[in-house]
Amino acid sequence: MTPTRSYRTTQERRTEIVEATVRVLAEQGFASASFARIRETAGLSSTRMISYHFADKAALMAALVEHVVQRAALVMVPAMEAEPTWAGKLTAYLRANLRFLADNRLSARAVIEVIRNAPRADNDLREDTSALLLSVLLTHGQEAGEFRAFDPLVVARSIRATIDAFAMTMPSDEAATATAIDEIVALYQRATRPEEGVRS
Repeated sequence: MTPTRSYRTTQERRTEIVEATVRVLAEQGFASASFARIRETAGLSSTRMISYHFADKAALMAALVEHVVQRAALVMVPAMEAEPTWAGKLTAYLRANLRFLADNRLSARAVIEVIRNAPRADNDLREDTSALLLSVLLTHGQEAGEFRAFDPLVVARSIRATIDAFAMTMPSDEAATATAIDEIVALYQRATRPEEGVRS
């Protein structure tokens, strides 16, 4: 009897390549992330299997970032939607985002490698889009009287910078990591809450 040959779908193969790229970036750095090294890590027979799915290294790196962002969203969006208040949504945004990074350290390091080596214009666009979306949440919270008066975009950029710094410097010890997450969440809870006597 002839054994059944296993074929991967296009999406499965793309995911396999992206996940191998994550390992190479996290463990060896951006400069080492050649198609040849990724082929070896993924156990593929030829680099043509990579170039078939990704036109070039830039396309592969963009797909990697999108892959990680989508995985993070699967954790963050339900956590935020479960909160009935804007203050609760901000806390869920922070805690779920930081926890995802802590639980997916290879992915976090890989994305950092991509961001460090991406053209500056691409980074500026990515950071501005993320901060703008977060500033909308902060604005709604201000309108509901749950946050004090501040520039939402300035605070959103500060939050994003803090999260990015955590991704690069998070402790290796789990207890220390949990403490760091609690400290960051508490910091922005204090920074955004209304002053005594002015909550509407």
